[in-house]
Amino acid sequence: MTPGSITVTGFSHVAIAVTDLGAARDFYCGVLGFEELPRPDLGIPGMWLRVGDLQLHFVETDEMPTPGRGFPHYALHVPTDRFDETVEALRAAGAPFLGEPSTRVDFGTTVLAAFVNDPAGNFIELTDVGPA
Repeated sequence: MTPGSITVTGFSHVAIAVTDLGAARDFYCGVLGFEELPRPDLGIPGMWLRVGDLQLHFVETDEMPTPGRGFPHYALHVPTDRFDETVEALRAAGAPFLGEPSTRVDFGTTVLAAFVNDPAGNFIELTDVGPA
């Protein structure tokens, strides 16, 4: 296979594991305001949500995967002018944060970032780095 024969243009969706689908629905739809999409019967409990032009998929499991090395997470874009407001709204809703929001420099640009846990313990990065 030659490198020229592979074409990937972006993400279709991200799928994560949760131990309580109801708690995930309450957090992602009730707190974050994502829209639930119709999902075919795949033989296992789950849900699909719309996040802007993308999708976030969930699969219910009895036991969360044990992270190995690294820091498994996915990132959600929050516009810079809404970042502080979004963090405060999540705090008011009782969402647990991993430390305080911070800044870092990516490719010469200052980036806002905060990490929050969903009810299953998945880490979500909130960042003002938008889709490319």
